[in-house]
Amino acid sequence: MTQPPDETALLDDLASQFLSAMTAKSDGRFDAAEDQLRAILKIEPRLPEPRMELARVLLDSDRLEEAEEHAREARGFLEGDGQWTDDLPKNVVLALCYALLAEILRRHADEDDVIFGDPEAFKAIVTESQDLFARAAKLDPSDEYASYHAFFLGTMGKK
Repeated sequence: MTQPPDETALLDDLASQFLSAMTAKSDGRFDAAEDQLRAILKIEPRLPEPRMELARVLLDSDRLEEAEEHAREARGFLEGDGQWTDDLPKNVVLALCYALLAEILRRHADEDDVIFGDPEAFKAIVTESQDLFARAAKLDPSDEYASYHAFFLGTMGKK
């Protein structure tokens, strides 16, 4: 389906902003990248790729709760065929999202209040992380990070 001219121009502008945010992130200017990603999502909150990158920035700065929220939203859009860019195959983008969410959950499970809290809640977080790593590895077997965690967390072959 063809986008209306105004929407196409808006998405092109957002793509330019996204590339600028990725440059800022790769240059180590994480605050600028975060601000640019938030600005993109304020204009168009349904874009999963900027949401995933924001989740990564938040994860890298130990803001796990907000990172998880953004990763889950991105996953919902991707699972609903909401991929924005076509630079990568759908399975690769979805695998990246699953691995990102799995990493956020794995890090969350390492927190003292989770480790020493409710054993069932801890188990649920770890199990979901394992499942997501396994799903990522299955979708994109070339993703060595997800494959490593899926294997060493004991999930390969379960799904």
